[in-house]
Amino acid sequence: MKHSSQSLRQLLARATLMLLTMTLLTGCEYKDLCYDHNHSDKVYVTFDWRKAPHHTATSMTVLFYNIDNPSQQPIRYDYPLSGGTATLQPGRWRAVTYNNNTEAIRHRGQQWWTTPEAYTRQSSIEEGSQLTRGAMPQATGAEQEQVILEPDPIWGCVSEEFTLVADGDGYNLVFYPEYRYTTLKVKITDVPNLKYTNGVGGSISGVAASRFISTGEMGQQTVTEAFPVRKTDEETLEMSVNIFGHCPESPWNTHLLTIYAILADGSKWYYTIDVTDKIHQAVEQDDGTMEIEVSGLPIPKPIVNGSGFHPTIDTWQGVEIEVGM
Repeated sequence: MKHSSQSLRQLLARATLMLLTMTLLTGCEYKDLCYDHNHSDKVYVTFDWRKAPHHTATSMTVLFYNIDNPSQQPIRYDYPLSGGTATLQPGRWRAVTYNNNTEAIRHRGQQWWTTPEAYTRQSSIEEGSQLTRGAMPQATGAEQEQVILEPDPIWGCVSEEFTLVADGDGYNLVFYPEYRYTTLKVKITDVPNLKYTNGVGGSISGVAASRFISTGEMGQQTVTEAFPVRKTDEETLEMSVNIFGHCPESPWNTHLLTIYAILADGSKWYYTIDVTDKIHQAVEQDDGTMEIEVSGLPIPKPIVNGSGFHPTIDTWQGVEIEVGM
């Protein structure tokens, strides 16, 4: 009997505990737990190439800048040309894009959206012209300019400011990339004795050393670039070189075209042509090219049977040419 009383008391205690628990539960309102107070929003990125229809970009980089927190490092996303999405925190943003299928291009100044700058490393006349002869001279008057490596084709732009809200519907971000380089094409006609040359190269002075991705403005330093030259027939030379732009300092910047020729007898000649007016008058085409033409380049006939010019073979012989001769 004593054992039955103890069991009854245990049952009553359990029943009381269950009743209290049910009372507490019915008095509570349950909500989903949320441990993330930094709700984000989506950005849907696409690229519209109407301003650069002849581009050869294959993939793009986008740098997102938090306008409300300038000290924050840019957030980088890489996309195919079809675009993609990004996930960012609420606030005000701007974004900069450029193609990343490049080898020579280097980037600096990416701390803020106004300062990303494309540039290339230091080079030499020998490397750029692909003429492996030491001590190749630069154009007279441009000897102090640094020689840089030819840039790859690059396109880019900056977005307008846009605002994201927590758990919003997302933002459609469309970029319109533009040319951030120019292709200078040069044709030289009426060139005698090309058949006697073993190698021809060229350089151009007074061009920009860099280009800002957001604004398209050129860096203020002027440099020289060197490049190979092609013989397209017995009296014609053609060349093509990418530059970040011309006249970064002023519209009166001087541009000297230099052609280097190594003859069959081993003599070395270089011809300097002031093409400033021709470059300033050239119009950049929709495909980012500028074309100029020069006539006459007096390459001498090498020594044959004791006749002809007798240059000092170990040094480069310089000749200045007036445009239009």
